[in-house]
Amino acid sequence: MKGYSALAGRYLKQQRKRSVLTVIGIILSVALISAIGTMAMSIKDNLYKEAVYDNGSYHFGYAETDSKLYDELTNNVLVDKVGAMKQSATTQVQDSVTLTLKEVNKDALELAPLHLAAGRAPQSEGEIMLEEWILPYLPGEPELGGTTTLNGPDGQPRTYTVSGLLNNSRSSQLNFSSSVIALRDDVGASAGELTLLVTLRPGVDISDHMQQFSKLAEDTFMANLMVLSYMGESPNDNFNQVMAVIFGTLIGLVVLSTAAVIYNIFHISVLERIRQFGLLRTLGATPSQIRGLVFREASVLAAIGIPLGLLCGWGVLWLIITLMVEAGFRVLSLEQFELSWRPWVLIGSVGVGLLSVYLAAWLPARKAASVSPVDAVRGAGSIVRESYRRFRLPSPLQAFGVGGNMAAKNIRRNRSKFRITSFSVIISVTLFIVFHYFTQEMFTLTSSSNGEDRIAFSVTRSYQVESEDRQAEDFLTEAQIEAIKAVPGVHGVYGRYGSFGLEALVPKKMVNQEFLDISQMQYAEMTDGGVAYSRVYTSLLKYDNARLKEAASYLVDGTADPEKLKAMNGVLLVQAVKPEDPDTGKKTILDLTSYQVGDKLLLDLSGGAEGDGAAAASEVTVGGILSEAPFGYLYEANSLRVMAPIDVYDGLVGGNEATRPIDLVRDGIDIAMEDGADSGPAREALRNLTNETKGAYLVDTAASQKEQRQFNLQMKIFIYGFLVVIGLIGSLNIVNTVQTNLLLRRREFGLLQAVGMTLGQLKRMATLEGVWFGLLGAFWGLVLGIGISYLLFVQLTNLQGMAFRFPWGGSLICCAAAFAVGLFSVQGPLRRLAKTNLIDSLREEN
Repeated sequence: MKGYSALAGRYLKQQRKRSVLTVIGIILSVALISAIGTMAMSIKDNLYKEAVYDNGSYHFGYAETDSKLYDELTNNVLVDKVGAMKQSATTQVQDSVTLTLKEVNKDALELAPLHLAAGRAPQSEGEIMLEEWILPYLPGEPELGGTTTLNGPDGQPRTYTVSGLLNNSRSSQLNFSSSVIALRDDVGASAGELTLLVTLRPGVDISDHMQQFSKLAEDTFMANLMVLSYMGESPNDNFNQVMAVIFGTLIGLVVLSTAAVIYNIFHISVLERIRQFGLLRTLGATPSQIRGLVFREASVLAAIGIPLGLLCGWGVLWLIITLMVEAGFRVLSLEQFELSWRPWVLIGSVGVGLLSVYLAAWLPARKAASVSPVDAVRGAGSIVRESYRRFRLPSPLQAFGVGGNMAAKNIRRNRSKFRITSFSVIISVTLFIVFHYFTQEMFTLTSSSNGEDRIAFSVTRSYQVESEDRQAEDFLTEAQIEAIKAVPGVHGVYGRYGSFGLEALVPKKMVNQEFLDISQMQYAEMTDGGVAYSRVYTSLLKYDNARLKEAASYLVDGTADPEKLKAMNGVLLVQAVKPEDPDTGKKTILDLTSYQVGDKLLLDLSGGAEGDGAAAASEVTVGGILSEAPFGYLYEANSLRVMAPIDVYDGLVGGNEATRPIDLVRDGIDIAMEDGADSGPAREALRNLTNETKGAYLVDTAASQKEQRQFNLQMKIFIYGFLVVIGLIGSLNIVNTVQTNLLLRRREFGLLQAVGMTLGQLKRMATLEGVWFGLLGAFWGLVLGIGISYLLFVQLTNLQGMAFRFPWGGSLICCAAAFAVGLFSVQGPLRRLAKTNLIDSLREEN
């Protein structure tokens, strides 16, 4: 042996199980932080690509502007590209579909969210691209590469070549209108209203110059907020600050837990060898040599654990993503998900691992080097005499007899080990609770959905048929609808009706003042019969029984039963809104009004004609209050939504002079699919239906609907998979710390048995200690978890107003699990203790 440092390798080989457990702790910790860092950057990069796909790659733009601003922007030294777009002539094809010619320059083709399904973008002024569904409606029914005749910019017929086909849009199919994209290089210099899309040169700080460009045309300026946010260039400094606080907190918590796992494992493994270090001191080893011995062990363990941790973290992440892609999943609903490998993630993971290992080694090494040889050989280096206090609260453990009394004394005497063990439980519980809360809220923000997201198909009546046959008859018969409901995989079939915009006469005292303060809305007011009313914007929607059944799951109070609503002339009300503060851009979810079930709601269907008062308004009863809208947008910004059963709606709207008979009938159906159901049978049945029904038109959005449902499923998989990993690491930390703490005290247990303590009393003492570790750790972990979760809530609500919904269920389960782990982790050492000879225990070296 050339020096004391050579003992490091011998100890690691001799204590293989302890060494392997320490290496596993390092591997899991480094894998956790490397996987989280890599996944976070990958999600950000891919969401940026998706934002560009959905919104375009421009940084900001201007609507309804002119060629003067176009010239000013093209001559600006900071500007890289300026895309110009102009709407010109329209063409009616087959008397039902409206096509609007949109002229664009080459920069607009790159910056606008235009996505080819087939073919190529226009390269000359005689070429166009349009949505694929339009082809059968074009004159001559051309294929890709064929020619058709449409009205040109001057309103005269012109022949165009179809060079490319764009992805279909559901809204354009339902509205029977779409745009035709044509290239025109000099569109920016043409007369008329232009839409401009702008990007700045690489290296220019976009957020610093945003205000400068917005002043050029403040009324028409529009920032591409989602793209800028993912670029870290959001014009809203509040967004950047909130993101920094949120992810700084989460990363700091992960780093702390990572360091805690490694520290606790290594710290206790060093403390159990205090006597060995004392023997080395008696042989002449200096304190610096003792510290060097410990650091050498740490270096060997780090050299093994950190590279394996990086490989495990990245390897498992790559394997999961690969398997999901091969299984047909679109990860996070992205077209193509790619992992982003960042050098700082590698450096940060290695740095945290090394820092944690050497910090874990340094503190015990300093303690080992400071113990005198005599005390270390006697085993007194780690023995702490219980301090005496004049007054001390009795411990609840003392109620459990001799074992409980000894457990209380051990905890008070060995406070250092008690804090280490308790800290393991606390940090594990805190980490789980905080990430549970954060992932729950992020899932709500990114994946909130309602019945609208289940709709995969729509069958609608074309405008052409409406103009020819305006009879007051529902489109499609009840028998046809029942046949569609019976198709395998169909979740529901909902009638689609028109809506009616009106004003509700709301007593001024029932309008939420907080809403008025945030939104800065000023509703028109009137006084009638001594009561002051606010005229609140309201949408009145017609719901058939199928939609009412779906609405029942959103009830806060009341009923959605159609018969009960009809009997009371009742409606469903969504009074929760999501206004935006015009000064800060912050959105907040709150109630616009304070209606309760049974209250009377006054609806003014007259259009607010002069002289009309509350007596002229139609009165309905609030039969049910919903938390959010079952279909369409979850929340409106500043208006109520009222859903009325068929009979109630017809009674309200049917008497309006401006209402046509066709406005009261069903003009189509929406078909929702079950999660994971095969849409093939439904598609086949609906195609047969449209072929047999005059004027029926099928809108197929099953692919996008499936992607949205997959996105929700994948988010849950990521969330719960991640929480399972967090739970496993926390459990390993607790088990290792508690068990090692007990194994260090084998000689102590032997002494207690020698003075008459029975094995049963000894087991009770150790079990009660484990229970106490679990209880206190779970309690303080819950307190810290709530505190840090609320801190994240404060930051999140600055971006998107929300209520504080703490995950009590998951948190209590986590605390119970921590208690159980603390309890059962003592059983292994106790079983070993029961098999150990008393003499061997007394001889056991610390």
